[in-house]
Order: sequence, then C-alpha cells, then structure tokens
Amino acid sequence: MDQEQRARMLVASELFRDLPIAAIQRLAAAAGLHRYRRGQILFVEGDSGDSLLLVVDGTLKAYSPSAEGEEFLLAVVGPGETLGELVLADGGSRSASVAALTDAAVLRLPRQAVLDAAEIWPQVTAALLRSLADVVRRLTGSAADLIFLDLPRRVAKLLMFEREAAHSDVFETRLTQEEMGHRVGASRQSVNSALRDFQRRGWIAVDGHQIDLRRPESLQRFIGE
Repeated sequence: MDQEQRARMLVASELFRDLPIAAIQRLAAAAGLHRYRRGQILFVEGDSGDSLLLVVDGTLKAYSPSAEGEEFLLAVVGPGETLGELVLADGGSRSASVAALTDAAVLRLPRQAVLDAAEIWPQVTAALLRSLADVVRRLTGSAADLIFLDLPRRVAKLLMFEREAAHSDVFETRLTQEEMGHRVGASRQSVNSALRDFQRRGWIAVDGHQIDLRRPESLQRFIGE
C-alpha cells in the first residue's frame, strides 16, 4: 500500500478528516498498515504505548480483563475510528487491552510522528483534544450507567448506541450476547433475558446478529431520556 492510499484512509477518518493536506501527507508517510485475524490480540493492558491506531477495515474491541479472566468491554471501534489517544498525551503504558472482533486492517501512527505534526499544525492538537474529550465523555457515561441504570435499561441504551452507529433501525450488531454482557456488566443469560423481554413487548425483533428496532421511541422512553 502506497503513501497516497494511506493518506486517503486518514482523510476518511473522524480524527484526521479536517487536517491540512500537508499534515495528512506527513502522517501518511509515517503510518504502517497491519492486518489482524479475528480474536487476535493487538496489545494488552500495561504494554508500552508507542502508537495511535486507526481502524481501516473490520472491528476492534478495547476491554479491561480481570484476574479471573473475565472482561469489561470499554469500547467497540470500526472503520474511521481510533484507539490509543491517551498514550499520545503521556507516552505511558496501555490503559486497556485491544483485540480484533473481526478480521481487521489497522493503520498504526507512531506517537512521535503525531507529536511532530502537532508542533507544526495546531489543527492536529485540536483534533486530538476533541478525540480525548470524546473518550472521557464515553467512559464517564458508561460509569454513570452502571450506577444509575438497571440491567434492562443498560441493554436498551446499548441497542440505541448500536442504532446510532449504524444510522439505521435495522442493523447487524457487532457484538455477541456474551460481549454485550461484557459491555453492560452482566452475564450473557441476563442480556438474553432482557432482549427476549423487549421482543415480547414488540420493541425489537432479533434474527441472528440482525436487530430490528421496531419501536425505538419506546426504548428511549424506557431508558428514561
């Protein structure tokens, strides 16, 4: 893959799309494309952090593992989205583990290359600050949900989040029910029970990985927003 192709991938991303073309070209020259198989671990919590990840194809998950081997799912990211903004700020260790939910292609941008670009173009720093703010908002919201929402409402909110990401009431969920449980802090059986209750109410229809939100307004009222 040549530099021009990597530049197009950067322009298509949420983080870099508004940067000057000179900044894009500089970052593209430093970026490297890596491919991962489904289930492959990219890095684990505590590893040294030296790069920002931009998902080009497929889906990654960021999670925090427990000593017992369980997971708490922090984020699911797809094409055009990034992971690893925190290591750009302090160069510290990875704060979460990351694995491929599907076969995936990822651009790795070395930390120093991004910092060098930020010294030249203030737009790079502004873009990184916006991305970090989004990370903080998402994690703060997840923590609040665990405290203030019961399990069915956390599942309903997750479905609405997936709907927003898909821009459609009918979508292929990126998560298995077990992974949904990791996201909302519950067992697969509890998630399944909540989904079946939503089906009985006529709010959703489930066919394999496809979910049809037939009454999203009812889910929204149920969440209480």
